[in-house]
Amino acid sequence: MKKLLASLVKVFQITLNLIESWGGIIFLGLLFLSIFFQVILRYVFSSPSPELFEIAQYSFIWTIFLGAPYARKFDAHIKFDIVFLKLGRKAQLLLQIAFDLFFCIVLLVTLGPVLGDVLFYKIIKSEVLRIPWTYLFMCFPIFMALTFIHNVIWIVKSFIELFSGRIVPKEVEPWD
Repeated sequence: MKKLLASLVKVFQITLNLIESWGGIIFLGLLFLSIFFQVILRYVFSSPSPELFEIAQYSFIWTIFLGAPYARKFDAHIKFDIVFLKLGRKAQLLLQIAFDLFFCIVLLVTLGPVLGDVLFYKIIKSEVLRIPWTYLFMCFPIFMALTFIHNVIWIVKSFIELFSGRIVPKEVEPWD
């Protein structure tokens, strides 16, 4: 049973990593290429491409909404923590758990309506590429789900440290 659970956790971690890191890499690459070719078409051939502009817009949105949960995975978001750092470790953990729980509740409460709105947008298509907005804006519910997952993981790690005193090691950031 432990082996099965461990292998399921490993598959889950690999899937999350593929979605967040490779999804972000693909959309960032698409953003870079579309802007690069826009510049070439506009300034070399004097023929701007509205298709490439639209691809750049939507790949930028997807890059941001896949990158934010990835940063949350490593607890690498910018924080104003002047007061937080002055507190004792137990108070920090309790405060972190409270904020993460609150944010998880907000994500759960809003996920249904957001998903409903995104699915409704299938009737609207983008101006140039004629892609249904559902595909373009599905990044937001995905962002919410991934952020929820990472918040739950941080809540569990904080509880482990709070009650056992054992610090659960953070994952090593790929940029370090």
